Amino acid sequence: MYKRVTWDLDQEGTAEDMARVGLWPQEGITRLTDDLLVSGRMFKGFTVTPSGNTAIAVSAGRIYDVGAMYAMEAEATLSVAEYVPFLAGQKVYVTLIGQGREDDGYIEARNYEREVPQSGGGTAIQQVPQSGARARVRNAILTLYPGAPSVIPVKPSIPIGTVAIADVLIGTGGIETITRRTENEAPELDALATAYTALNARFALVDQEIAGLRNDLAALAARLRNGVSWEAFRTLAGDVATVKDLLAVPDTGVPYGADRFLTTDETDTASIDYQSRVLEGIRFPLANFDRRAIALYNPNDQNLRHAAAGLICPKYTAVDGIKLWERAGTVALGGTTYQTMELTQLTMSRTELAYGDYFNVCENVSWWLSGQYDPAAGIFRIGDETYEVVGTVGNAGWQGHEIKRVRKFWTTTVEQPYDVYAPVTHTIAGVVKAQTWLQAQDRFIPAAFLAIERWSAGSEVTATLVECLDSGQPNKGRMLATCTLASTEFEVFPEPTTFPFPIPVLAEAGKMYGIIFATTGEVYCANAEGQKFLQGTYFESTDGSFFAGDLTKDLCFGVKYCRFDVTSLPVLLQGLNLDGGIHNMRLRTAALSPANTAVAWQIQVGGAWREIVAPEGDETLFGAGVTPYYDWRVVLTGNQWVMPIIDMGASEIEVFRAAVAMKHPSTVIAFGTAVTSLTVRATIGAWEAARHTLAAKILHGANYASVKDHAAVETKPVIGADGLVRADAVDMIWTFDFTGAPISTCKVRFSGTTDNARATFHVEQRIHYAE
Repeated sequence: MYKRVTWDLDQEGTAEDMARVGLWPQEGITRLTDDLLVSGRMFKGFTVTPSGNTAIAVSAGRIYDVGAMYAMEAEATLSVAEYVPFLAGQKVYVTLIGQGREDDGYIEARNYEREVPQSGGGTAIQQVPQSGARARVRNAILTLYPGAPSVIPVKPSIPIGTVAIADVLIGTGGIETITRRTENEAPELDALATAYTALNARFALVDQEIAGLRNDLAALAARLRNGVSWEAFRTLAGDVATVKDLLAVPDTGVPYGADRFLTTDETDTASIDYQSRVLEGIRFPLANFDRRAIALYNPNDQNLRHAAAGLICPKYTAVDGIKLWERAGTVALGGTTYQTMELTQLTMSRTELAYGDYFNVCENVSWWLSGQYDPAAGIFRIGDETYEVVGTVGNAGWQGHEIKRVRKFWTTTVEQPYDVYAPVTHTIAGVVKAQTWLQAQDRFIPAAFLAIERWSAGSEVTATLVECLDSGQPNKGRMLATCTLASTEFEVFPEPTTFPFPIPVLAEAGKMYGIIFATTGEVYCANAEGQKFLQGTYFESTDGSFFAGDLTKDLCFGVKYCRFDVTSLPVLLQGLNLDGGIHNMRLRTAALSPANTAVAWQIQVGGAWREIVAPEGDETLFGAGVTPYYDWRVVLTGNQWVMPIIDMGASEIEVFRAAVAMKHPSTVIAFGTAVTSLTVRATIGAWEAARHTLAAKILHGANYASVKDHAAVETKPVIGADGLVRADAVDMIWTFDFTGAPISTCKVRFSGTTDNARATFHVEQRIHYAE
């Protein structure tokens, strides 16, 4: 120990000396344990075995917490009977946790010298027995910590300051399995020593193998120099670089690398020379640009509804859809079990449409590799966008989102009507009950109604339209719309009390929907006999999360449907304007477009309305591209029950025009060794030799201020995936000589021009290899 008590001959012993004798050794052992043996929080011992169906036996053991040892010296039996689930099919995990606690221990009697009064007067010193704690004991305290019962149980998160020892899985019949948390068990020195010895022996063998591999590599390098052409090796290095880029393996420290320009990770965007855009390739920067929200030309258009709410919604009449109005009795919508429930409201799907020469398709059709694909959920995410997986893209070999890309046209569509890319959370409070139904056909729902018979003053009812789980229960995580009414707005049955939603909600055919009613105060409603309505169920919430169904009755309720007055509606929008002319556009819209409906975006060119669709051949939507203003509209087509609805607040239009010059500097390329020759190869799409120029230069030296020109350059055709020569692309190969002054790092800077902003090229990929 690093401190000890010393005694001199004939020295008086004090209480402080004796306290040090007890504390210092324990403190030193604690430090030693924490420094060299067991740091953190771990356990040893505590073997857990079943003791019948509803109890466990735990052997003696120790808990180590930051070096301190806490012990349980005798076996203990703990009952788990109170955690046995009572619902069939449910199970629960109960975790045995431990923590250390220091207590008084060993209550024993000791004689103390005390002054005792004498019968004749005065006092005398006598030995007087007195009981008290004779030690401080570090005890290990064990506790059972349960999770939540479920058909698919989840282990509980243990409290801070404790260590998990074992997980006990309990079903309705009692204990099923006991799993020890071996990751929290303190290791033994002899086991570590054995493992260490084995590893040393293994490393000795590995060292021998590495020495042999070094010799083999040297021999292989000699054979490569003598037997493989440099051209073949460069081609192989380029293929490996491309594969590494596909797998997101860094290029640092190797003499070859690639960038397909799907992100700006290898682009020096902070450089003053950066004058380009990285969008599935290096593209020309913008000479002019305008982005704004979609807006109506006439906000008071009589053929539209909800324009003030930011919607392009065709005019409709609300008619009765589902209606259950045959009263059989009365049910209390209010009650005494007051609950608070959080609901997640979903948003519309999104569509992105881009048009223009600027969007010539790249050969690197692996755009999705820069996102994340969840095959279990069928969801693809890139940036802040979420896509439903519905088809196959390219030849990458996985099922991805169906993306159509052709020259001058690109559209990406989310098929799911309600996509969680920007959820909004609402909280409702009150007594919670619900009524569900099966939606037979696609319909827009503008309102719901309820048969209220009587109520107390000051009552409120909140009606929330939600989707349902596969089990048929209302799903509070899929809220679509909500409305709250005060008692002054209630109507007496048989008049309906209508809950209008802010905007119509699309209910899809074949899905279950429900209305959750949260009530404050006493409210009584008419109910129908259970057999009158077989396509839905009445539910009551027991705890704000779980709904219990009642098959004996249903609420007298209904929902309204939108019956659209016009089934083909052109809507004039605020025109497109850009000084100097519009060459390209990108339109992002949030819309509901059910089956059998269509949305057509059109601009007026030469006095005629032309739809923004994939062009034929070299046809250009914007004509000569010098017109600064175009009238713009959207044409909505459907039938009397379903029409497209567009959210202008979540939609925007971009119009822009490319510049005629570009520069693109890369980030630092580190080769890992000095090189004397560097080759840069670029694949260029939409290339027209008569119009375009492209040069590559190497930046090197201090602050990369030295500029190196190429020693040679050549142009080669590009072979496409189909084995044929691509007519719209070339490979350009630049060679740089650093024989006199080898370099180990550099940057690559591309500079390009075009003689017409309508005819731009883009760099699809760069590969470099050095020697």
